[in-house]
Amino acid sequence: MDRLMDTNLLDGWVPLRFYWRTEEPTIDWVYLGTKPFTDPFFDQTIGDCLRHPFNLLFRHQTPIEMLHQRYETHRGIEPTGFIFHMSRSGSTLVSRMLASLSQNIVISEARPVDSTLQAHFKSANVSEQDRIAWLRWMVSALAQQRLGGENHFFIKFSGWHVLELPLIRRAFPDVPWIFLYRDPIDVLVSEMQERGQMIPHVLHQSLFGSDARLVVAMEPEEYSAVVLAAICHAALQYRELGGLLINYTQLPDAVWSSISEFFSVSWSDTEKETLMSMTKMHSKIPAAVFQQDSSRKREQATEQLREAARRWLFPIYEKLESARLGCPANEGQSGRE
Repeated sequence: MDRLMDTNLLDGWVPLRFYWRTEEPTIDWVYLGTKPFTDPFFDQTIGDCLRHPFNLLFRHQTPIEMLHQRYETHRGIEPTGFIFHMSRSGSTLVSRMLASLSQNIVISEARPVDSTLQAHFKSANVSEQDRIAWLRWMVSALAQQRLGGENHFFIKFSGWHVLELPLIRRAFPDVPWIFLYRDPIDVLVSEMQERGQMIPHVLHQSLFGSDARLVVAMEPEEYSAVVLAAICHAALQYRELGGLLINYTQLPDAVWSSISEFFSVSWSDTEKETLMSMTKMHSKIPAAVFQQDSSRKREQATEQLREAARRWLFPIYEKLESARLGCPANEGQSGRE
């Protein structure tokens, strides 16, 4: 492992992962050079870099103190805005649109950020202050200019990260954030097709207040609904910490209207055309076209899935809609079928 070294030697390098090595928090670095983060997800960009011969042969591994040194000597761009989401609710479209402009750095669901937030599950000695400091250092390392003209920095967090909003706000108290959500039926159908993190034990069960024995016994539809409900409840609970609620139905126009205004950024007509061009692509599949596909998804919903949505998700969805529209909860537009 490389011990503390000249921080200039890390120019062009970014954290690949944050892990524990013989009880010591460790950072694995990969050389990115001037390659921008334009892929739908952080891991895709890193995966491309890892296929290069240089990165197969050379790698920096440092103690976390090196991340601190880098933070002190090479402070990254201050975050412009944070993107939280219910999952499968348009966050990838938003992040890809923002990443289409060369002045923006957009980090999407970065594994090092996730590992930093979960560090206390790896070691009982990790305090909340540790996680706050480590998160600041990690974000700064990911927010480095590489082309020279970048002046905005956005992070799209993983779905469950909204549960850590109080800690994230302590680390970055002035950064505005949005929460994207969507009709529960649409989201659950998408989750059943590609479950991702919606599998028991992928995420620490204490995050959702679930008894591990009960979780194992749940059907996939119910487990996904329980996790998604916890995420939505957190977003509503923490909305007073400076958040903006965005329904999937507001996309893509909200990117250059309410979201941009909320993040205090503006785009020229040419930049708006670039943003708009990304709506002609599927958010996750470059060769496909992005579509509003709610009707097709609802045709695929089973009765078991609909029941899980009715029990766990529609009540909180209605509250989110009411909060977004500024009306009492019983007057919210739920979109329930």
